[in-house]
Amino acid sequence: MLSNCMRLQNKFSIIMLLLLVVLSKNGFGQEKSESLPAPISKKWFESFSIRGYQQVRYNRLFETNDKLKCEQCDRSWGADGGFFIRRMRVILFGQINKRVYFYLQPDFASSASTTSLHFGQLRDAYFDIGLDDNNEFRFRIGQSKIAYGFENMQSSQNRLALDRNDALNSAVSNERDLGVFFYYAPKEVRKLFSELVSSGLKGSGDYGVFGF
Repeated sequence: MLSNCMRLQNKFSIIMLLLLVVLSKNGFGQEKSESLPAPISKKWFESFSIRGYQQVRYNRLFETNDKLKCEQCDRSWGADGGFFIRRMRVILFGQINKRVYFYLQPDFASSASTTSLHFGQLRDAYFDIGLDDNNEFRFRIGQSKIAYGFENMQSSQNRLALDRNDALNSAVSNERDLGVFFYYAPKEVRKLFSELVSSGLKGSGDYGVFGF
């Protein structure tokens, strides 16, 4: 009889020990999960970025004709030329929300003619409005480049040549226009466009695979 009681007592002790182990694990797990910090949402101003670049040149080193002038070409040619600030741009851009992106680019090295000094000029100012969650279909509203030819779409900070060809510049003044553009590109293609630029591979930017 005594031995049976001892056996029951041992079994009861083992059961109680197992219960304590299970309860302690659940308690520690709960404390650990409760101690994890809540995810911090991104503030609106943390979605914006700013960058810029400047290009300076000297054009009279091998000059043979100081009378040469070209309003549509490089305005530092000819007499009174020489050192020239070709571009000095500040770029503000960012994702306002999941479907709205903005881009603003003024240029502070613009000249109205070969005899005037530099002044500020708005080059790009537009919003991209996505029509789906991946922004594969989107409208671009504002002033932006005309998506015509790789040379036109490629940024001046990535292009190997000093300037775009004169024929393109004379056909599309400043390579830009004001209006509403429609672009389409699959998610994978948009990712590729972004990687080409961020990797320094002289990409053209994201003007879709189809647009009008």
